[in-house]
Amino acid sequence: MTTKATLDKPLSRRQQEVYDYVRTFIGENGYSPTIREIADGIMLSSASTVHSHVNSLIRKGYLTHSSGGVRTLALTKKGKRPKVVTQAGIMKWIHDQGIEETHDAAVYNLLTDLQEGIQTGRIC
Repeated sequence: MTTKATLDKPLSRRQQEVYDYVRTFIGENGYSPTIREIADGIMLSSASTVHSHVNSLIRKGYLTHSSGGVRTLALTKKGKRPKVVTQAGIMKWIHDQGIEETHDAAVYNLLTDLQEGIQTGRIC
C-alpha cells in the first residue's frame, strides 16, 4: 500500500535519472524502453536496481505500466513538465522551416504576435 508520505517524497537523483531517461526515450521512439535499455542508458550494470527505481516511480505516481508485457511503461500527468515557448525555440523552428530571412514581414508579424501573446497570458 502506498502512503501519502511516499507519494509526496521528492525523487532521488537516480530516480530522476531513470524518469528523465524514460521520458526522453518515449519522446524519441514512441514506445517505452525495457529495463535493460534503461540500465544501459543511465550506465547501471544492475537491471534489478533499475527495476527497483522504476517500481518507486510507479508507486510515487510518475509512471504506470501494464502487466504481462515489455515496453508497457507510460508517463503520468504528475511527472510531465509544461512546455515552454522560448525565443530560441521559435527561432530554431523558423530555421527548421527553411525561412532564412528573419526580416520577412510575415515572420516579424508572427514573432510580434507570439511575444504579445506570451506577455498578455493568452499563450502560456
